[in-house]
Amino acid sequence: MRRETQNILLVLVGGALLKISFTGTYLLYVKPAHQYWLIAGGLIMVALAAVSIGRDLMSTREPAQPAVKLNFGADSDGAEPAPAPAAHGDHHDDHTDEHGDHHHSAKSAWLLLLPVLAIFLVAPPALGADSVMRGDNRAAATRSSGTDGSTAFPPIPQGDVVSLAMSDFAARAAWDSGKSLDNRTVRLTGFVVTQDGATYLARLSIACCAADAFPVKVKLDGPGTAGLANDTWLEVTGQFQPGTATKETDYVPSMTVASMVQIPQPENPYEA
Repeated sequence: MRRETQNILLVLVGGALLKISFTGTYLLYVKPAHQYWLIAGGLIMVALAAVSIGRDLMSTREPAQPAVKLNFGADSDGAEPAPAPAAHGDHHDDHTDEHGDHHHSAKSAWLLLLPVLAIFLVAPPALGADSVMRGDNRAAATRSSGTDGSTAFPPIPQGDVVSLAMSDFAARAAWDSGKSLDNRTVRLTGFVVTQDGATYLARLSIACCAADAFPVKVKLDGPGTAGLANDTWLEVTGQFQPGTATKETDYVPSMTVASMVQIPQPENPYEA
């Protein structure tokens, strides 16, 4: 790969990291806590490219040193011996191989620009209903609770309506021996997933980045829950139906819906 290509790639990759870091698009890929790491990585890449470009410019401005001609093999009459003719076939083959390697190397290097241009021009959307339908809600409940059996959860804050994270709601529904959700009205935020004739509210939870996202689902029961389009973001208020988060339901709890409000996608679509 030529130095010019390397410098261009460094500038573009570093610029892409800085762009998604300062525009908030990074939340589609990683947790909010990783923003400063992305900014640092982008600045380092751009700085390395600037240093490399500066060195290249300085080297081109340096005056060329005159070549020193050495004459060790002169004949007795002072004439220099003629150089041995180069093998035409070997020279042609070397030139062809070198040109071919350079051609393929440059082609491969420019292909690295494709994902960078995709970030600049078309930001991929956050994972949604399709990812949930391919996932396993049981893993979400177990992972959230940190245990394979029932345990006592901390009490839910007081109030007529309490906002809970989807992962916290699913974990309490499946494993809370203290039954903290019983007879409590909670508010959940997520997107619609329709599957097997049922309507679910879902959210993707991440430990580090979108690559390790796992789904959390809550089945919605009540008037107005049918016919909703996938990936529609809702703020849902209702009560947990005790005994619904079991092995037979893959630990997916059900909620009796009291009200629903359609909302835009949050800036951070994932739960950490």
